[in-house]
Amino acid sequence: MAGNCLYHMGYRLTLLEEKVMSPTEIKLFPSPQKLKLSSDRFPIPSTFPFYIEEESFRILEPHLSRQGFSPANQSKDSLISIRKEEVTHPKGYRLKISPSQITLSGNEAEGIFHGLQTLFQILKNPEYLHNLPCLEIEDYPILKRRGFMLDVSRCKVPTMDALYSLIDLLAQLRINELQLYIEHTFAFEKHDAVWKDSSPFSGREIQLIDQYCKERFIELVPNLNSFGHFERWLRHDQYKHLAECPQGFKRDNPYMVRDHGTTLKPNQESLDFIDSLYAEYLPHFSSNKFNVGMDEPWELGQGWSKNKIEQVGKDEVYLTHLEGIRKLVETHGKEMQFWADVLLEKPENAKKLPLSASPIIWGYEPGHPFNEQARTIASCGLSYCLAPGTGTWRSFSGRWENTCENIDSAITNAIEHRAQGILLTSWGDCGNHQPWATLYPPLLYGASKAWNGQSSKEDDIAQAIEKLVHGNHKPSLSSALIELGKLDRVIGSNIANTSLSWHLLFAPLPHKILDFIHKNHTTQQLKEGISFLQSVQELNAKPTKASKSKLIENEISWGVQISTIALQKGIDLLEGNEISKLSKEDELFTFYEKIWLSRARPGGLSESRELLREEIALP
Repeated sequence: MAGNCLYHMGYRLTLLEEKVMSPTEIKLFPSPQKLKLSSDRFPIPSTFPFYIEEESFRILEPHLSRQGFSPANQSKDSLISIRKEEVTHPKGYRLKISPSQITLSGNEAEGIFHGLQTLFQILKNPEYLHNLPCLEIEDYPILKRRGFMLDVSRCKVPTMDALYSLIDLLAQLRINELQLYIEHTFAFEKHDAVWKDSSPFSGREIQLIDQYCKERFIELVPNLNSFGHFERWLRHDQYKHLAECPQGFKRDNPYMVRDHGTTLKPNQESLDFIDSLYAEYLPHFSSNKFNVGMDEPWELGQGWSKNKIEQVGKDEVYLTHLEGIRKLVETHGKEMQFWADVLLEKPENAKKLPLSASPIIWGYEPGHPFNEQARTIASCGLSYCLAPGTGTWRSFSGRWENTCENIDSAITNAIEHRAQGILLTSWGDCGNHQPWATLYPPLLYGASKAWNGQSSKEDDIAQAIEKLVHGNHKPSLSSALIELGKLDRVIGSNIANTSLSWHLLFAPLPHKILDFIHKNHTTQQLKEGISFLQSVQELNAKPTKASKSKLIENEISWGVQISTIALQKGIDLLEGNEISKLSKEDELFTFYEKIWLSRARPGGLSESRELLREEIALP
């Protein structure tokens, strides 16, 4: 050694004195199950030759090449050796960094892929410019199924680039399932009246997304609501004959009035129609699973099925139709998943389901009875999962503490009751006005806990967002995102599935807002909320030139501005002032359009924007 350099296998390696770190100082996300550190160092070379011994693992070569690594002709010429070896879990891996070699081993290619994500994180850590800490990691998932579902039907359909970026993040987070919630945003050949203004996915785009997911060991599970939430179809004259209530309906809980139907009538005609959609939609997916929805058939029993339900009961009519859907799904070579809310209205009915039916138990509040419901489904021998939420819809800020508790409960009960895992859901109800970036904190929190069973600290989430999402360009940005999600706690609001700021603008019964705000809040609380939002904006406003950081900064700024407008409306109501309104041409709407089009297609934008204008702009 001379001049603090080492020559190894032809590469000039620079050594640097570095402190000995404890395992807690190795910032990996998700944190591994087991980590042992030594005081030795692996000097980082100028090039990184790798050798994959196991033939079936060579599908991973493109991932190494994209990181700038080059293949070696033989094992002895490599610095990274990738091999097949028994480890603790079939989807796990073992990573060993010694002074002269990096060895990554596992049972399956998927486990090796997860190990590569860990290795890439270590190599990208700016603290390790010259030397890597020598260590041994044994890592594996605590849950088999670690899914994420994104609503792409409520106005906002992401661009392909936005989806690819999201999938890359999911892969780094060890998510192994993605569902895109679709009601009408697929370009069905004979049904352009339904999707023509929505910028839908084409079959070819679905195939590209499917392949992109497969390369990252993520299963793209098709998702198409097949019973309720069919309003995008049933508002059109040519489909009204399929509706339970063709001329619309009214209900009280939740309150809604519609001049068109939202639920198909439960008969063979509807099954035949749905089957025609399946025949066109499903061939674009390689997955053998299929989420058919079947949740919230709001008006079931008010129209076509009224007499039948009075005779045999809503549950029997629903179960009969569900069985018809299951048979269709299986004729297309898929296994049926469905939302379990109607089933759980009479939990004893779970015993009537065939084992090939897979319920998804959803609930988005900390107190949701996952324990009771999971125990019931598990006792029937059914394969199932639990679905908490990101808490970002019907909100402009997110609901951070609520969401963490909801995710904790879902994962704890998934483990206790031997569910397959979780499907973390991110919805877009009522116009999808929430800033995209607000999904990052709950996504990282949920993905990490689904992998290792551990709750992450806020600082760890913030640092992970910096590293994995916007590249360390602006540390305060991640903190601002998390802080924004605390708005409801600051103002003392705890509305189920809703933030107060959203409720003040879009409450389904606006004439009751005045009584609600007087009963539950004070002027001082809402003023404190506005002051809090100003502090978030100050944290957010530190200058940056990085494009990823600037987009997230704009999204946070949008959340702050619209939340402030909403809280000011609440103050005006409490003080008896006239509610101030913006001009229809206010620059806030232009700003909203700019943010939208940074990640989403134009279809749905005008609808979402007009919903906003109706509430906050002058006529």
